[in-house]
Amino acid sequence: MKIGLITIGAELLNGARTDTNATWIGQQVIASGGEVVWHMTVSDEKNAIVSALDQIPNVIDAVLCTGGLGPTHDDITPKVLYEYFGAEAEFDEAYWKLLTEKFAARGKAIPESNRNQAMRPNVGDVIHNLVGSARGLHFTNEYYDCFAMPGVPSEMKSMMTNTILPWIESKSHTKIFVEVMRTTGVMESVLFEKVENILKEYPQVDAAFLPRFTGVDLRITSSVESEIKGLIDEISPVIQKYHFGGEGVELEDAVGKLLSSSGKTIATAESCTGGLIGDRFTNVSGSSEYYKGGIVAYSNTVKEAAIGVQKETLDSVGAVSEETALEMAKGIREKFNVDIGISTTGIAGPTGGTDEKPVGLVYVGISYEGMDKVYRFTFTPFRKTNKLMTSQAALNIIRIHLLSGLQPDSNIYCRSGAATGFRTAELSQVNRLGKNRKDRLGSKRPASFDPKIPR
Repeated sequence: MKIGLITIGAELLNGARTDTNATWIGQQVIASGGEVVWHMTVSDEKNAIVSALDQIPNVIDAVLCTGGLGPTHDDITPKVLYEYFGAEAEFDEAYWKLLTEKFAARGKAIPESNRNQAMRPNVGDVIHNLVGSARGLHFTNEYYDCFAMPGVPSEMKSMMTNTILPWIESKSHTKIFVEVMRTTGVMESVLFEKVENILKEYPQVDAAFLPRFTGVDLRITSSVESEIKGLIDEISPVIQKYHFGGEGVELEDAVGKLLSSSGKTIATAESCTGGLIGDRFTNVSGSSEYYKGGIVAYSNTVKEAAIGVQKETLDSVGAVSEETALEMAKGIREKFNVDIGISTTGIAGPTGGTDEKPVGLVYVGISYEGMDKVYRFTFTPFRKTNKLMTSQAALNIIRIHLLSGLQPDSNIYCRSGAATGFRTAELSQVNRLGKNRKDRLGSKRPASFDPKIPR
């Protein structure tokens, strides 16, 4: 089934909001036997919406519209669609009563502007909204079916999942099976090279490599379910080091599962990430079983007083160093009496960098079962990106150390393309810190330590 998509909203055109709805819809319709083959984004103006409807290609079987179903003056999509499909608006007293009761249950009086959400067409149908107040619309003409949904992602996804995707599947002649293998710590090009020859053995399977800031999703689709299963069975051992889960699984979910199954506990000592790793751990239900807590040691004073980083370490090599990262990881492990201590320290940017320590330089330390190790990363010039990348790197280091027989690559974090690419280098294992810098590292840095690794 050929799907057309119209996303409505001036905020999507002027850059105030990113159109994540279109991406999600495009991914989801595939499994139901559909395929988005045409897409337009228009402002919430009558002429723009009508023009988009007039331009729908003849091959389109169904049009999905998002946006403009709210209660405010700029939410004109229903009015435009009523007129376009020859429908008249009728006030739905029963639905207005339901909305009134919903607001009352939250201790609020329903605004009069919400009355327009209680309208329904005399021709066509409404789509129930299990999340919000704006119902969707369904119109049909001799050429295609048109579904209108709210732009709010949670409401749109609810309507798609409960109503529209089942409808697409019922109308489609081919069932498409989809599996997603989520990876991290590997470049798109490297991942492709590792599985290229295996993919050639499965001509009935389509594979798409979808890079993200934090990894690459390998999406596998086919009309033959057994082909997908066979491919995954062959690929899985090859990419075990990078593959952490399927669609919807986040890295913290995978790490939490490993920690839980192994009975290990962990604590975090965070500087540049500002508690982001702890936040990600606690996004997982049941994480109190293995995540015991953490300290955000943003200042040197806190690093020293709360975690036990030596003053001489901070004075001689600074907070952003492999030595400090290691002392933080060991200190938090001892302080919380856990199996694993993980630490982060770096220059998040956009200021504070030097030639020796540029913006984006990050160290991640891990203390685990008598093994203490530090990893060096050079990320991007962008603060929020660096924080996210660092948290991802830290979680992946934990994951890999928990997997028996695996060790992180020397390029544990790479992404191809654009200015967001980055590389890492593993530092030497340091089991003991001496009294001065020379004692700690010897007369020279380890061979694997390269301060000039490019972004």
